[in-house]
Amino acid sequence: MTDHADDWLPDVPQSGPGWDDAEPGDADLDADLEALAATTEGPTPLIREMPEAQPYPAEALGALREPAEAIARATEAPIALCAASVLAAAALAAQGHRDAETLNGTAPASLFLLTVAESGERKSTADRLAMRGVRDFEADLRTDYETERDAWKDAQEVWKAQRAKIVGDKKADAASKRADLKALGPEPPAPLKPHIVASAPTVEGITKHLPELRGSLGIMTEEGGALIGGHSMKAENRLATCASLSAMWDGAPLDRWRAGDGVEVYTGRRFSAHILVQPVAAEALLADPMANGQGLVARFLTCRPTSRIGGRLRMERDATAEAEIARFAARIRALLSRPLPVADGTRNELAPPILPLSSEARAVLTDFAREVETAQAPGGPFEDARAFASKTAEHAARIAAVLTIFADPDAAEVTGETMAGATAIATFYANEAARLADAAVIPPEVAEAERMRKWLLTSWSEPFISARSAAQRGPFKVTDRARRALKRLEDYGWLIEANGAEVEGKPRKEAWRIVREAAQ
Repeated sequence: MTDHADDWLPDVPQSGPGWDDAEPGDADLDADLEALAATTEGPTPLIREMPEAQPYPAEALGALREPAEAIARATEAPIALCAASVLAAAALAAQGHRDAETLNGTAPASLFLLTVAESGERKSTADRLAMRGVRDFEADLRTDYETERDAWKDAQEVWKAQRAKIVGDKKADAASKRADLKALGPEPPAPLKPHIVASAPTVEGITKHLPELRGSLGIMTEEGGALIGGHSMKAENRLATCASLSAMWDGAPLDRWRAGDGVEVYTGRRFSAHILVQPVAAEALLADPMANGQGLVARFLTCRPTSRIGGRLRMERDATAEAEIARFAARIRALLSRPLPVADGTRNELAPPILPLSSEARAVLTDFAREVETAQAPGGPFEDARAFASKTAEHAARIAAVLTIFADPDAAEVTGETMAGATAIATFYANEAARLADAAVIPPEVAEAERMRKWLLTSWSEPFISARSAAQRGPFKVTDRARRALKRLEDYGWLIEANGAEVEGKPRKEAWRIVREAAQ
């Protein structure tokens, strides 16, 4: 790409304003730069540095610890990412069997998780390993569905023929026909569809298909940007989507009002969700006033693990980890295969019994709720994350139920030890909510300038930089894009204009001096 604005300077004097014999190393240029540097107050930070995430409390996961750590060993992905995927799979398998007891009543044993990670963090690989048991179960459902569908079609044809015969019998009176139709019974229902996980659904699509789906469902996607930036979250749909997703987390009835279909209300459904997403897409949700105002963001266990890219050097297969992952998949598949408790007269309206808290678990949860409440006071660690913190005790109760059901779906109660682990996990996510809330939402152009700044300070050794050299050597391979980043750095004081300075052995018309002192 030709860029005349950054042509190198030949060894001839330049003319025009600002070009009075200015050459690289010229005393006048050096003096001008020194004078300008002396008058500046130093560079202004482009973004507020986000503090590092706290270590994930893997020891608190109970029976889920080994599969989470096995996936982390197999993929070398962050343990927090792997733990979130394992929790999501376990919640999907557990939520239909029991409801959780909380301090103020009951709640579904369902979890919504949002995991933020850069491209290349192996989030897709980790999630697929965690979801293997779910996919195996869906394969079982498909096999059964094909057999049941064929039998249903035959039964439906017989029913239609018998009904037509009754209705068309000219010798029978109306009373006899009504009696015969009653004896015939309703049309045989189609078998439930063999799908329990949707990757990028619309809320309207979910509610439309609820009559033909199982009562326990999941919204799980490795490409969360497609969901967050899709049809459901467009401006005209966002309010309804946020309200419906909140109702799904609550276990509240879902209704559908349509001019052509009439009104339908669906109860007894359970939903868990795990959205894995890159930072730029996550910021769109985390900073969305509507999603926050509706309380949707506070319903997600959100984390942004510290990246492991650049330190994943093992490269060998881990047979022990693979065996543990296979055991986890088999356990999830077995738990999903257990019959679900449904309300009398229904086939997919769940009526899960309550998993009670032991006295020790209730005491642990009560103390935890008081600590979190105190931490929300002005000046407290959760002051800026009150929306999430206010739900943290319920999050802990739900996590404890999931851990208990996964370990033993017939358990009599949640133990104090399990609740202590659940409160440790909930605390991690509360700290993440506070950390992410405290971080500035970064516009893309500022993020690019920050990326350029870090490259200049860590990978570029010369004192001066030009737009062409930045494009050829730096993070952006388009000169105009590199120039925009450089000019923003100049606005923030990280660069000082030095047109005529030598870059890579040649004088450049458009150049800047890099301010390195402030970074030391």
